[in-house]
Amino acid sequence: MKGISLHRRIVSVCIMLVMMLTAFDIPIYANATTVTVTKAGQVVDTMTFNGVTVQAIYIPRNDSNVAGMWDDPTYCCAALVTKFYKAVYGCTVYNLWPGDTPLCDDGYFTKIKTPQVGDIYGNSSHWAIVKEINGNEVVLFEQNWTWYDSNGCYAKYNRTVKLNKLDSDVSFFRYSKAYIKASKPVLTTKYASLQNTEKTFSWTNSTNTAYSTLNIFEYNADGKYNSSNLVSSTPDLKGSSLTLTLPEGHYVAQIINYSSSNEITKSNLREFYIVSEPLATNVTLNKSSITVMTGSTKTIKSTMLPKDTNDILTWTSSDNSIATVSNNGAVTGKSVGVVTITARSVSGLPDTCTVKVKPATVTNLRVSSCNKSSITLSWEKLSKVTGYKVYKYDSSKKKYVKIATVASNSYKLSGLKKASSYKFKVRAYKKTDTKTYVGNYSSVLKAYTRPDKPTHLKARLKSRSTVNLSWTSVYGANSYEIYAQADSGKLTKLKTVSGNKCSASIGKLKRGTTYAFKVKAVKKISGKDISSYSSNAAYVTTTPGKVKGVIAVKDASNNVTLSWKPVNGAAKYQIYMLSGKIYVRVKTVSSPKFKAMIKNLSSSGKHTFKIRAYKESGGYTLYGKYSDAVKA
Repeated sequence: MKGISLHRRIVSVCIMLVMMLTAFDIPIYANATTVTVTKAGQVVDTMTFNGVTVQAIYIPRNDSNVAGMWDDPTYCCAALVTKFYKAVYGCTVYNLWPGDTPLCDDGYFTKIKTPQVGDIYGNSSHWAIVKEINGNEVVLFEQNWTWYDSNGCYAKYNRTVKLNKLDSDVSFFRYSKAYIKASKPVLTTKYASLQNTEKTFSWTNSTNTAYSTLNIFEYNADGKYNSSNLVSSTPDLKGSSLTLTLPEGHYVAQIINYSSSNEITKSNLREFYIVSEPLATNVTLNKSSITVMTGSTKTIKSTMLPKDTNDILTWTSSDNSIATVSNNGAVTGKSVGVVTITARSVSGLPDTCTVKVKPATVTNLRVSSCNKSSITLSWEKLSKVTGYKVYKYDSSKKKYVKIATVASNSYKLSGLKKASSYKFKVRAYKKTDTKTYVGNYSSVLKAYTRPDKPTHLKARLKSRSTVNLSWTSVYGANSYEIYAQADSGKLTKLKTVSGNKCSASIGKLKRGTTYAFKVKAVKKISGKDISSYSSNAAYVTTTPGKVKGVIAVKDASNNVTLSWKPVNGAAKYQIYMLSGKIYVRVKTVSSPKFKAMIKNLSSSGKHTFKIRAYKESGGYTLYGKYSDAVKA
């Protein structure tokens, strides 16, 4: 495909640019969200346009051919542009060369200054699709290079560019056959109205709306509705409102807009009631004021008199950006501030409740790290807050005292006493032009600093499979935990000894194995066992085991073939033959071989052999026991 072949032309430019950005850790755009990339074909972002969903997929950098990745017809930035236009419009885009206008096998592209969703974004090294437009910012839908650091491989999505700060080489391109999808209409009407009274339905239209249809359905006795419950349908409406008179009942309305090309867009269903008399003569809410956390909901209850009234309340918020209210009085906090919630009957009687919205409560307060003199706290990040206030319990004052105000969702407290307990809590705050709103306290977190770690750990072999350990005691330690790592394997806890001991014997070790031993001090603080960091490692290597299963076979040429069972940890095997009254080494065999031939022996008498395994460690040679003697 022409578009894929031309990707090769942007390889060198792309590689140079991203390597520079990676080296200096300079983001290409601002306000990006980072996601870890762990496998080839991982979906990092999706975009739905004209009813078609397209996925942006990535590959870990270390799973790919670095140079070839830029030309890859699946993962490079140009590949996403071709995939997007193929999926949405069924056309093939090519000529994706920096500075040129993209070409297409069906239609054409025009360079434009004011982008809209679905347009192509291009600069001297990168291609993308316009995903969203938020005022002066354009959000990009893209595939591109992955970054790599100590935390692993990652990509970024929802990156933005500012239209008033575009570089000179940035351009936007619009497809000749693209069209602006009609926006979803919004239908408004009062939640409840009096029967035999004209009721007005209003809705929004798109610039390409040709006409509309208003459908009204009635709920049945089971509290449901379907197409058979259609009680009114008014087609070919040219304006954006309609007035009707309906009988008493429970209804739902929907507006359908039709474009000149017969594209259909439907509003959400709008529930409403038509009620009969008697109407309410008194409306009372059970609360005159309440406090709600951002993201939380509280319900205000209402009472209407007389008790046999058919009236229904319509609930409204003075500012839906701060708090919304449902038709049953459920108030949901959206952002900090104060609003008035009004419940108004069809008869016109209102009652109000003042709602104060505070920041959400901090959750998942935890210790992310600690040592003997510091504790680092972290918690779940909240949106729409200015920062957080951190509090520590002061036992002398017998209350929590604020120790820090931070913008991020973590805080490190230093200068603490070792092996001590502390209590913390955190709450969020939001500062506006006129006031600061503070959320509720988080749950209390009890945290601990660590005791000193053991020092001068020594390990010495007591026997071929037993080691003696010793270390310097830690003041106040209740116990010590002993860990071992065999041949660079997993560090495993082996034993716990009392705090009044500074030594231990560990037996049943594997033969021919190198062990790294570590010890932690454990102190009981406020009833909880708190361990120190591990001591420095002490190493020992056990000697190989005794060679077993030796077989010696002599052939007609006076050669003796020896074989034996392999020994764990053995690096080599030494073969000895009896000469007179002493054994003389005649051959050395490297593991994993466990077979050898001794040639040109005399034909008279039998020959006696012994074998032992050995390995080298730390400048020493460690020998196993000799095998039992065998004759051939």
